[in-house]
Amino acid sequence: MLLTAEQLEQWSGDTVERMETRKAAYQLLADFLGEVPTLDVIMAWRNGQELKLLSSSSEGAQKLCSMLTNMSINEMYAVYSSLRDEYLRLFGSSGQLPVAPCETMYRASEQMLPKSYAHDVRQMYAEFSLYFKKMNGEPDDHISIELEFMAVLIEKMMNNVASKERYERYMNGQREFVLDHLKSWAPRFAEDLAQHAEHPIYKAIGMLLREFIAKEAAWAEQMKIA
Repeated sequence: MLLTAEQLEQWSGDTVERMETRKAAYQLLADFLGEVPTLDVIMAWRNGQELKLLSSSSEGAQKLCSMLTNMSINEMYAVYSSLRDEYLRLFGSSGQLPVAPCETMYRASEQMLPKSYAHDVRQMYAEFSLYFKKMNGEPDDHISIELEFMAVLIEKMMNNVASKERYERYMNGQREFVLDHLKSWAPRFAEDLAQHAEHPIYKAIGMLLREFIAKEAAWAEQMKIA
């Protein structure tokens, strides 16, 4: 069933901005949690408009935006070096977080016989024909890959809104992934990150992740009721 002209107008007027903001938040978090952020990545978020938009509704984004925009170019090089050291301290082979940044590790206590959530999320990625290249052999339930999946899913939905069925498929996929996966462990990971990070940028990332997933979970619950 094709969307009507009225539905398409409502989509472009009411939803695109929110979708773009959600996509930006997921992508920013994935960029900082997936690997050591390059200087180009840091500069792109510093100079772009997306972080400024996110900062209007997130204390974590406000802190991050303030830190990045107040830095000189020379200071940015020092920040890149310090972020690299902090990333390796937190997430390297001898990382300082209580557990690895993976869903399975955080949810291991939920079942009598612990299961691997990497298999579950991999199946969902495949349902949307998405396969992620692992830079350092990360499992499929790594926080950065789950966040990247949501960013790509939002983008695919925004680029394919001609039919109601396709719209609902991508929207339901987002809702289910938030409720079945991210809601169940990302807030705890975010709290641990904010607590154990020594670098103020990663403390802000932890705060942003906690705030953002709370909003996503509320949105997904509302969609479920509707």
